[in-house]
Amino acid sequence: MDNESRTLSREERRDWLRLIRSENVGPATFRSLIERYGSAAKAIDAAPELSRRGGKKRAIHIIPEFEAEDEISIVEEHGGTLIALCEPDYPQSLSTIHDPPPIVQVLGDTSLLNKPSIGIVGARNASAAGRVFAREIAGALGKEGLIVASGLARGIDTAAHEGALESGTIAVVAGGIDIVYPRENEPLYENIVQSGAIISEQPFGTTPTARHFPPRNRLISGLSFGVLVVEAALRSGSLITARMALEQGREVFSVPGSPRDPRHKGTNGLLRDGATLTETTQDIISQISPMLKTVQASLNFVKPLPTVPKELPENETSEARDHVYGMLGPVAVSIDELLRECQLSPAVVLTVLLELELAGRLERHPGNLVSLIS
Repeated sequence: MDNESRTLSREERRDWLRLIRSENVGPATFRSLIERYGSAAKAIDAAPELSRRGGKKRAIHIIPEFEAEDEISIVEEHGGTLIALCEPDYPQSLSTIHDPPPIVQVLGDTSLLNKPSIGIVGARNASAAGRVFAREIAGALGKEGLIVASGLARGIDTAAHEGALESGTIAVVAGGIDIVYPRENEPLYENIVQSGAIISEQPFGTTPTARHFPPRNRLISGLSFGVLVVEAALRSGSLITARMALEQGREVFSVPGSPRDPRHKGTNGLLRDGATLTETTQDIISQISPMLKTVQASLNFVKPLPTVPKELPENETSEARDHVYGMLGPVAVSIDELLRECQLSPAVVLTVLLELELAGRLERHPGNLVSLIS
């Protein structure tokens, strides 16, 4: 996908929605298809044959035009905006991650999406002291000109949004932008719609389930120069966000706490692993100030994905398909390693991977890893 910024036509926006909402098409696959075919419309035409070559027994499901048009209309009727990856209002920081959502839906002030931001996350069952700290440091970061991004969850997220309401805050939600979760945060949600922004990659009206939260977490870190973890138990969603931040090349900040409090097991662990110990706003500012000085530095987080080649003749991929498939398994492997081990051209290997994914036989993982679906 080229770097030229442009605004989609109504028809192109509908086609982008149709493609990303289609069966077995995730953000990385979407990008590969657009790079190969040049437009969503052409990719939609090609997807059934690609999935058949990958071993899919029945026709791949692609949503009809009217469903995509209905989604665009209902978002607009509720005062929302759909922003595509190629458009100038799309969050530049988010566009640099390995799997940026092709389209995001936004309620509120879209200009906040391209201002420097810090993610703040933490325990839902946060302590009173943790909530006070999150609220205070969010307010202090706002006074330094930073936008605070968080997940609208109860606990630390709620406190961070409250502290940053005056300066600007972005709520990244796991469901649709119209769904308030948890319901107790409805007043906060309404305040953010008025003075901040609500953002999601999920369809309007989507009720969040467990599978929606890890993708939501990657958006929090992707929007931000760094992520501050205030309180987090071991194996918590906040630690997932911190891990994703590291994979995306962002800074990770952590607030130290008592070893007797399980809510600090995760944050203290992050400190042992090299996160920046954070007690004041200055601890954060000193780390991200080089990024704030130049726009280019703030966008140079990760290497781009390998470019997927143009359409190859069937005879070039048919002979290699079994070989590539045999090199894959349930254990995730990096695409770079696969290219080295297969000793085939990148064009052929990437084509086979695209076919397998559209057939529902390949899973992508963070860090440009892939594995077979058993």
